[in-house]
Amino acid sequence: MAAVGCIVKLGGSALTEKRRLETLRPGSLPRAAGLVRALCGAGAGSCIVVHGAGSFGHFQAKANGVASGSPAGSAGSEALRQGLCLTRLSVTKLNHLVTEQLVKCGIPAVGISPFGGWRTTGKKVSQAGISAIRDALDAGYIPVLHGDCALDSEQHCCILSGDAIIEVLSREFSPQRVVFLTDVSGIYDRPPDTPGARLVDSISVSPDGSVDPPVLTSALPHDTTGGVSLKLRAAVNIVIQSHGAIPVLICKLDSKAAERACLTGELGVGEGTRLSLATA
Repeated sequence: MAAVGCIVKLGGSALTEKRRLETLRPGSLPRAAGLVRALCGAGAGSCIVVHGAGSFGHFQAKANGVASGSPAGSAGSEALRQGLCLTRLSVTKLNHLVTEQLVKCGIPAVGISPFGGWRTTGKKVSQAGISAIRDALDAGYIPVLHGDCALDSEQHCCILSGDAIIEVLSREFSPQRVVFLTDVSGIYDRPPDTPGARLVDSISVSPDGSVDPPVLTSALPHDTTGGVSLKLRAAVNIVIQSHGAIPVLICKLDSKAAERACLTGELGVGEGTRLSLATA
């Protein structure tokens, strides 16, 4: 099996204008593609790309209640199924745009949609479509996954976030590092638009899931994946489940630090946030 050097999460907020329906951030795709190209050319193992949905999918999912699905034991309504279809049309549109940009840059990228291969029970992953990803890696391709809808055994459907996908991929492929690239410099001690907010350079994760220092997070009203809170929880879980073997770095896509974080796992002071296991 091909060794995975890095799993890269391209945040939906870094790629898109999250408050504007299906709107890309200017320059975001070429910037992301250039970074992945550098990563592929470094010879440090294969990489897996996962991107969020941003303004592609969140609005449709929110308007149609896709995240909450249907009441326990009931079949999905026609309106819910239509909402799921509209959401998927939007998220796969972004996946096509991301994959297209990577291919234009000479990267052998293949889009892989989770729907169908991944399933959930009570919003928790119960089946992961790993074989398609492993086969793509072994054949020399760069898998490009995305946040998606999933069929759920308890509530018909739910939203499967890119962050939840990365948790599973980290466990299955044991990458050297996981890097979350966002629209801000990292994790702050409170929402970054709050006066006095300070970037947290390092977060120590205890085996019980608690973090030091503590942080406060927020999410936009139409964000159906939990925003920064879920991202931080996913990062914490990756550190814990790997017993500290997989460092997690969070930094801004549009920064000089992003490429270095992906290639070497290093971040300087004020460049981002690194999560690692607390020492006894």
